[in-house]
Amino acid sequence: MSTEEKNITSETATAEGAEQIDLVAKEWIQAQTEKEVKRIRDVGSSVIPLKTLNCGIIPNFDNKKPRAINRIELDTNIDLSKVQQIMVSPAVSYPHKQHFNYVNLILVTGQPIPFLAPYLYQTNLKVTQPEREEEGRKYPSKQVILKNDLREYLLINKNGICARFTIHEYHSGILRRQLKSSRFNKYPPEVPPTKLAIFDFDNTLFFSPQLSPTIWSKRFLGLVAAESVWGPGWWRDERSLDLGPFEELKAKAWEGYWNETIVSKARECIADPETMTVILTGRRYHPFHKYIPIMLDSKGLVFDLIGLRPDPESISDVHWIANDYGRKVLTYNVVPSVFESTAHFKEGFIANILHKVKSIESIELWDDRVPHVKNFKIFLKSLRQDGVIRSSKVHGVPGVKPVYNPEWEAGIVLRIINSHNYALKAKYNGARFEYRDVVENTMQIEDDTNPICFARKYLTIVPTEDSTGIRLKNESQARLKSMFEPLFKERMEIYYQKHGHFKGQEEPVFFGKYCMLNERIIRHTCCGFVGYTSRLRIDGISPPGKPWLLLKVTVPKDDPSEEHGHILPLWYKPSDENVFRKLSHHWENIRQEYQTEVEGKITYDYKLNVQQARWDTIRKQRKKEKDRVKAVIDHTYDRGTHKMDHPHSTKNWRKDHRQNNDPYPRHHGPSNKHPYDPTNSPYPDQSSFTGRWK
Repeated sequence: MSTEEKNITSETATAEGAEQIDLVAKEWIQAQTEKEVKRIRDVGSSVIPLKTLNCGIIPNFDNKKPRAINRIELDTNIDLSKVQQIMVSPAVSYPHKQHFNYVNLILVTGQPIPFLAPYLYQTNLKVTQPEREEEGRKYPSKQVILKNDLREYLLINKNGICARFTIHEYHSGILRRQLKSSRFNKYPPEVPPTKLAIFDFDNTLFFSPQLSPTIWSKRFLGLVAAESVWGPGWWRDERSLDLGPFEELKAKAWEGYWNETIVSKARECIADPETMTVILTGRRYHPFHKYIPIMLDSKGLVFDLIGLRPDPESISDVHWIANDYGRKVLTYNVVPSVFESTAHFKEGFIANILHKVKSIESIELWDDRVPHVKNFKIFLKSLRQDGVIRSSKVHGVPGVKPVYNPEWEAGIVLRIINSHNYALKAKYNGARFEYRDVVENTMQIEDDTNPICFARKYLTIVPTEDSTGIRLKNESQARLKSMFEPLFKERMEIYYQKHGHFKGQEEPVFFGKYCMLNERIIRHTCCGFVGYTSRLRIDGISPPGKPWLLLKVTVPKDDPSEEHGHILPLWYKPSDENVFRKLSHHWENIRQEYQTEVEGKITYDYKLNVQQARWDTIRKQRKKEKDRVKAVIDHTYDRGTHKMDHPHSTKNWRKDHRQNNDPYPRHHGPSNKHPYDPTNSPYPDQSSFTGRWK
């Protein structure tokens, strides 16, 4: 073989190898992109993935040290000069070639849905720095490894239009603007503060209502808190603080919703001229800047800074104006969060204040969340060790909730579900999410990036089996309540003397109606089959010192070795539903006057959940839905006495099919309509939805 033939063979092999490497890289990048898109959508946000056509690194020798400009060519017609912010994921090593890293870039524009661009780059790129002259001194050219901090970008679309972008410290910028707009900056103190006092809001300073696990299933509680599934998400939904007529609450300063012990501490700190006092909460600036400052002002609490999480900093362009209840504009969170978590925001907030207010020497903090308290202790300890501050103290506040109000909970949840259904119906009737700035860009968002598409079904609230146990007869319930109530009140007086008690805080409620035998739904229990009547013998009582009163009960059997002890809770706080069941209890012997037996029926306990339904079924079932909710709240629900029309029942389907009014038609070909789309059938109330997309 000649030398020329060898060179050709070598070049061919090299080209084939490069092509194979490129193919491997393409497949790996595609897998990483799909993984990141799924992660973002799973947390309730949305993103539009873009393909990278070409990429590379351009050296910039304008400064003393050369910098890397990341050149990325994207397969899109979008005007990339509209990019307002670039967020970079943590770098991941590329497994198929050394000295290469991979990141995901989130490109935020004026559109409500951001874009995701994959980027694979070299970490050890060597470049020759040209000869230069500085202040009369000449520096010869030399070879250096180009440092790439992923801050400089040259973005190019497939039409060849370029846009330069430099990442600044975005987190710091947001926090600086937050501090600049604060009362502390507008009215600076005469004496520079030496102490920083930080108060959490929810369940620390204010009794924030939450949904009770005594009523709602675990699955439901998780979904209702998720962002942009059935609405903004519980902690981003202003309805979570809708406790009544706003002006009436304002006039009474939200009486009964404050933790007066922490309020007193806050007043002391506010009055101290050497203390900078701030509220620091994970509640988002939008929409709660319209409410929380007014709530604090009505209580006479004038903080130097109200630290609402500015995430996003500006209001979202995507709204659902829910006219079904007249006054709510619901903002969907379709832009990925700037801060990774509430803890990330709070630590950045503290660091920014210490950077700007250098006179601060000590920090004192109040928070109710155990993980946050633990993390704050570690974080502040590191600040002390680095010499940033001299001292710190973190107070773990027992999380206090407001008085149990199941009717309020049911009303709010019904509004959330109803507004979701109306939004979905509006979408199926042609309404779309649109950009707010319709003059600059009138393009509508595609369905796969539409927040309402995260939950494409109409929903109704239904009771679902949650556990198997014994429901006591009414006579047994009344007997236990009258027998143990004096003892319970005596214990709670002692408990409140030690731990304190405030008007409006959550109180233990009598739940002595049901004894759980098994968390699963089973037909045969250790005490008999479902439907059987069973007796319970009281064998023990929980010791004092806790805000509950529990009984140890046993189903009597001929062979004592086959008897099992179970917990029959009489009084406890609704928020403690899943607390006392996980603990090991040291039972006290039952006194003679309390030794008795009670009767009940082996049955299922029910919690409220959601179920897919048709629009006509929802309208017909509204009255029954409220009755079922009330029965679950009262722990009297029984499926035999509360029959439901199942949305998929054969009887209803056949009836609708005969009337040519079938929301689930048997498609004989492709269809662009969703099977739950009410426009598939001539509903008489198609135009009756009340609400619009903005």
